[in-house]
Amino acid sequence: MIKKHAIEILEKSLTYDVGFGDLTVETLIPKDLNCKAFVVVKENTKICGMDFVVEFLEKNGISCKKLYDEGDYIDFSNKSGKSGKRIKILEISGNAQKIITFERTILNFMMHLSGIATKTHQIVSIVKKINPNVRIACTRKTLPLLSIVEKYAVKVGGGDTHRYRLDDMIMIKDNHIEALGIAECMKRVKKVSFSKKIEVEVDNNTQLREVINYHPDIIMLDNYNDLKIEEALRIVEDCNKLYNFKPIIELSGGITEKNVLSYAKHPVDVISMGCLIHSAKSVDMGLDLEKI
Repeated sequence: MIKKHAIEILEKSLTYDVGFGDLTVETLIPKDLNCKAFVVVKENTKICGMDFVVEFLEKNGISCKKLYDEGDYIDFSNKSGKSGKRIKILEISGNAQKIITFERTILNFMMHLSGIATKTHQIVSIVKKINPNVRIACTRKTLPLLSIVEKYAVKVGGGDTHRYRLDDMIMIKDNHIEALGIAECMKRVKKVSFSKKIEVEVDNNTQLREVINYHPDIIMLDNYNDLKIEEALRIVEDCNKLYNFKPIIELSGGITEKNVLSYAKHPVDVISMGCLIHSAKSVDMGLDLEKI
């Protein structure tokens, strides 16, 4: 399903970009000219989106040869003479008009997804050094219509996708609680299939003490500081001792690459970060053409 959706995005993006035709290419480039080109990266990159791009290009009659694989990490610190370095990751060949017209569509797509995968990879790598058991997850703070492929990029980067969609699980947040109250919310979720997990977001430890009595699968501690986290974990441990029940504990709210280690030091299960997607910078990529 993800691949199909990704190909549709590429096709629609190309249609929008070309309009009634690539005026420059059709004026300058002969129809029968063939060429070879390379997609190159210019900075540390966790490659993402390449498999989608390859299928898209081959579907349109352009031959592809992968020089690196999806998910490979290009580390310029391990490359000699890295200043001004360009690493070739994909070779493509075929009609020059098509290749030049498709250039921006495929680069924009890979730059965005690789940016998310790279940011996720970097954060996961530093967090695992102090807490190898915690999962780094994204949120649903995504761009319209791109959520599925953006979350896929988080997975490629070594993170957890959390919910892909609203139908993945029950997640009771502050506005649900404000509308009905904790007790009524928990009463109503009993109607949901046993196959769906139930997560509840709490803003304070008073809410936590009430929520934990209903034994949800996951409890999210939202916008907690160090002291509140430590108190919350004691509450969870006391519940475990009394009732042999311990939910998955997730931290969320205002967590970025700058402060994530202060959260990761706690023995929690999940740290969810909207910044993995909404603040990821596209990596620097280009297309170098070689005339045959």
